[in-house]
Amino acid sequence: MEELQRIVTRAWETGRAAAASGRVANYIPELGKADPSSVAVAVANLDGSGASAGDVETRFTLQSVSKVASLACVMATGLHDPFERVGVEPSGDAFHSIVRLEEETGRPRNPLINAGAIAVSELLEGPNPSEKIETLRGFLQVATRGADVDGSFALDEAIYHSERDTGYRNRALASYMKHHDVVADPFVAVDTYFRQCSLLADVRSLARFGLFLASGGVDPDSGLRILSAEATRKILALMTTCGLYDEVGRFALQVGIPAKSGVSGAILAIVPGRCAMACFGPALGPKGNSVAGMAMMELLARELELSIFSAGEAGRQLETSGQSA
Repeated sequence: MEELQRIVTRAWETGRAAAASGRVANYIPELGKADPSSVAVAVANLDGSGASAGDVETRFTLQSVSKVASLACVMATGLHDPFERVGVEPSGDAFHSIVRLEEETGRPRNPLINAGAIAVSELLEGPNPSEKIETLRGFLQVATRGADVDGSFALDEAIYHSERDTGYRNRALASYMKHHDVVADPFVAVDTYFRQCSLLADVRSLARFGLFLASGGVDPDSGLRILSAEATRKILALMTTCGLYDEVGRFALQVGIPAKSGVSGAILAIVPGRCAMACFGPALGPKGNSVAGMAMMELLARELELSIFSAGEAGRQLETSGQSA
């Protein structure tokens, strides 16, 4: 584990240096108050080991990373099929784009863009946004087995009010979807979405949350099945193809693992069968992804040989076998 800690610390140092090139999101006023130099990273392995570095006690709102949690929560109940409302294709547009809705009669391209997540959020169990979020918080707590002990994925009221007071574009997306009968109640859908984006975590609790996705839907500590293997596969596929918005191609080339980013500067990444990783750095690049997070993930993927597109040890063994022959 000393080697893992050394690599994680080096990733943090790389991320801290990269942070200077980004800018904190300010279209949600409360997010603009974040310290752009704050950087943290955590790796949680399926065997219970792990490592972290940086501002690991700093809590941040999940923002769009919450889209993975709400989708998993809805799919876990089995009461609704979210793909009756949303598609599964990459959008190629910004996360809050309305263009595809206009082209495709109000049906969001996938559940990891704002429009898709708003549609999915309405499917969380509960009669109103407040109770729907308690359903989601309960799911997060079960999936982490209380890893976020202090915060319990609490709602950041200041961020929620800031999102609610300025979220006209998201309201427009919800209203447009209501026009096409994609959502039933746009006010419930969008307010639930604002609330889920405002849930708090730190890098260690977020990485811990991701472990059930890395282990086929099963909590690696308790053996409890959180999500079916098929639903887990679908979520990981969507994270791979849609999780970094219109920077997903670059991420696939340079990192090569399923991941989801948020404008708070959070990134959750999953290596199936191996580990979950989370990083935080509120300074964003032009595509809305954390510049520190992107740099840290790239280093970790390279040093730990994490890319799902690489043959890794199997390839080396074949190469060695060929040379011996």
